[in-house]
Amino acid sequence: MRRVFLCFTSILILGFGTMGLAQTRPTLKKIAAFDLPGPAGKRFDYLTIDEDDHYLISAHLAAGQTYVIDLGTKKVVAVVTDTPGVEGVEYVPELKKFYTSNAGDNTIGVVDLKQMKVIKKLKTEAKPDGSTYAAPFHKLYVSDERGKAEAIVDVQKDEIVGTVFDLDKHVPIAFLPLADGPDVIKFDAGLGRIYVACYSGAISVFHEDDPDHYRKLEDFPVQHAVHSLAVDPKTHRVYTPEQEEDGKPVARMVVYEAVTSP
Repeated sequence: MRRVFLCFTSILILGFGTMGLAQTRPTLKKIAAFDLPGPAGKRFDYLTIDEDDHYLISAHLAAGQTYVIDLGTKKVVAVVTDTPGVEGVEYVPELKKFYTSNAGDNTIGVVDLKQMKVIKKLKTEAKPDGSTYAAPFHKLYVSDERGKAEAIVDVQKDEIVGTVFDLDKHVPIAFLPLADGPDVIKFDAGLGRIYVACYSGAISVFHEDDPDHYRKLEDFPVQHAVHSLAVDPKTHRVYTPEQEEDGKPVARMVVYEAVTSP
């Protein structure tokens, strides 16, 4: 059964289990960095990967635009506008669309990847944020942070079909300590790794030994204000946007290779 990972000041892993000891060897290695077209020093947010076209889709929250990046060439192939205050992004492979959580106008944007533009907007409660897609049900779940609701989108109709989700009925199995300022969390199923981007300047890395046991590997140092990331399940590379470098404003994407050798 797939675990649910939630990020507050520690990770809650739902089920039953314990946490093991940390290790000291590095888990990531920086292999590339490239500039993005948006304004430097402005806040980024979620990323997602389109495995079919080998695209990285990155939300530039403060710029109100979303980038579609070719991972092979490391070039931005499209800048999608009309995504004000974009926070979450989620790709739906069977429909060749992705969805943006637009806090600027409290909408969910539907983006056609063939046209590379917003084709529809769905009105939500208040401040839509993180999102996830449940492929077997063709449903997109978007958290409305200030509205304290979960918008459920039928992606075949592009309609919101419900707003109810109760997390209180689930049981946490482990609390894993994080660096300060944790935000976006991703799971690399192939390596059994959990990555958490932390605003203080670290990626907290954990290993799933089995579905009930986890151990911290390290707090991998990155630039301050890095708080989001994406993992390519095929290459196991980690992508994270930077908005500053040693205190100076930048707008760039950094690529890390997973280090797995002893």
